[in-house]
Amino acid sequence: MTDLTEVSKMSFFKHVQLHKYDLTDKGVSQACRDEITIDNPLLEDVLTDEQIQVLADEMRERFKDYMRPLFA
Repeated sequence: MTDLTEVSKMSFFKHVQLHKYDLTDKGVSQACRDEITIDNPLLEDVLTDEQIQVLADEMRERFKDYMRPLFA
């Protein structure tokens, strides 16, 4: 049986649970945005919503690249 800590080491997200979001680009971007703002709570005081969204969209693309080998 796999230890829970081993599973969490393999996870892309540390704070959010992806299954609670729609598995669309918009839903995954929201999960990424939530992950970013949980990791960096002061970020919303420094960056605009548009800038944070750009970061979230970039993280979404990295997540898609991370997942791609599973579907090859």
